Amino acid sequence: MSTTQTPPDTFDQNCLTVLECYAVRDLAAKATNTDYAGWLDRILEVPGLESSSLTSIHGFLIAQGLIKFEFTGRSVGLQYQLSNLGKECVARKSLCFSDDLRNTDNVMDCASEAKAQAA
Repeated sequence: MSTTQTPPDTFDQNCLTVLECYAVRDLAAKATNTDYAGWLDRILEVPGLESSSLTSIHGFLIAQGLIKFEFTGRSVGLQYQLSNLGKECVARKSLCFSDDLRNTDNVMDCASEAKAQAA
């Protein structure tokens, strides 16, 4: 059976990997730049991930409220940062949340419906 869609577990892991990359960049920027405002350039490469998949991963993460973005002008363009929810996912090493942690407008229920749309 041949399919072009990414299996759900792989998609979850790829999303988590991108979140972790933002978390590492955030810590590095905080440690090296006293004027750091919390915004980072978009991640364009992740070892082990095809760069073409990063567009759908970013879209999914934004739609789920796991990362935020802002347009900072022509010279810089779009910048990104982990939301509090994204930080929780990194800390838990999971995209899934229990019902008591859910904000029904933002958090996915183990991302089942949104993953299907993003893939």
